[in-house]
Amino acid sequence: MHILYSSQVTEEHMTTDQRAFSRRNFSRSLLGAAGAAGAVGLAGCATADAASGGVQAMPAASATPPRQYKNFQAAQDWVTAFFDKGAEEVLGYYADDFVWEDIEFAQTITTKEELYKAFVVFNNSGPDSPFGVHKFEVITYDGGPAGASKGVTNTGPMPADWQGYEADYNRFVNAERLGAGFDYDEWGYMQWIWKATHNSPFFGIEEAVGKTTVTRGTTTQMYKEGKIVRCRTHWNFREFAMQLGLIPPPSEDWRDNPGLNA
Repeated sequence: MHILYSSQVTEEHMTTDQRAFSRRNFSRSLLGAAGAAGAVGLAGCATADAASGGVQAMPAASATPPRQYKNFQAAQDWVTAFFDKGAEEVLGYYADDFVWEDIEFAQTITTKEELYKAFVVFNNSGPDSPFGVHKFEVITYDGGPAGASKGVTNTGPMPADWQGYEADYNRFVNAERLGAGFDYDEWGYMQWIWKATHNSPFFGIEEAVGKTTVTRGTTTQMYKEGKIVRCRTHWNFREFAMQLGLIPPPSEDWRDNPGLNA
């Protein structure tokens, strides 16, 4: 989704502090202290006060402090953090080993260095920025402790009826298996809406310039001790493309099929 502006980021778009942060943390290895910086919001909910509204306390049977699980407010915090808090803090929401994926545009991220490169652009978004203005609102949230079925994966051979499409089969299967082995103890699923004002081409789509688009999407996340280990997003690109006049709206002639009317 909005990650696709990131290829346009140059040194001139970054502040002195942002350039120093990037060089300091990604010259050779992944984040150290910043990886543990997410003490608030979605990743830090495990240590937040339940009265803050960002988490909900689950009862414990022992003297061990109760685990704090995510809720609606925590989801809204995550979806807006890229713009309100900056890429430096967002890195702390994720575990050291994770997978982030935008399925519509086949973008996959597995390191904090890549995550920073993808989202630092939005530290400087705004009405006068080439990266435009992006507003996200979470509409629904479901989540809770992980169940017994976790990362159950089809590891069998390619079905015979995919012969001739081996490359496509492997491309899809490998993407879906990525991160399946990461352990998690909590899950979350959110539905959100996205309003974007575009000041420059969006992933090469010139028709987006000067336009405002609205669409909807979903994000599914898996967490381990409050940190994101799997994060996959779907959003309605067709709606986006329709508003730019690139494709027609879908037909709903099936609703009035005379052959099926009583």
